[in-house]
Amino acid sequence: MNNQKLAEFEQYFQIDESIRVNLFAVESEQVPSTLAELEADIPPLFKLANEVSELEQSSLRPLRNLGDLAQELAAFLQAQSRKIDLIMSHILASEQPEDNTNYCDSYGGGGVKITAKEVYSLGQAFRTKLFLQHEASAVYCYTEVVAIDKLTTDSYQYTLLFSAIRDADQELVVRASLHAQTRQLKKRQQQQTANNPTLENKNDQQ
Repeated sequence: MNNQKLAEFEQYFQIDESIRVNLFAVESEQVPSTLAELEADIPPLFKLANEVSELEQSSLRPLRNLGDLAQELAAFLQAQSRKIDLIMSHILASEQPEDNTNYCDSYGGGGVKITAKEVYSLGQAFRTKLFLQHEASAVYCYTEVVAIDKLTTDSYQYTLLFSAIRDADQELVVRASLHAQTRQLKKRQQQQTANNPTLENKNDQQ
């Protein structure tokens, strides 16, 4: 059964980027078994944050077709939305302070990988919150330990599969992982150019 769940986790791309992940251990019976139960369990602030993010994206999208004249307007709207994002991020971070705060090793559409000193067993369930800073969003879901790798004498890497998550939130995590990959590639290219200026000259000639 665990092999099947691990295979489900591995169906999705994982990005090696650290984001804040809050975990709160729960019993398996506490994990919502239906979408309606999950919707009822998600705090209103998490729903509001993602709805605001979606509205921002849909509002800015039409401006891209207006050319240069829309650039200043788009920049202004992005600045205003960023203010809202910062406020929302602060409020979200204060939700349920009893959670155990971690920073993951990687994340993707299947779940997250986390290194911790705490000892958990296969099948352990968590109420999970992912804070996607670059997307100005947060995801409230449930995860389950499907693999354990012992790294040192007192630390373990846990593979946590999404066991209860809204489709829209899973798509958000997938999109965030792809955006993170793009950022990493751009950063790598900039570093290569900085270390070898002749590359920039070649690119300019092309």
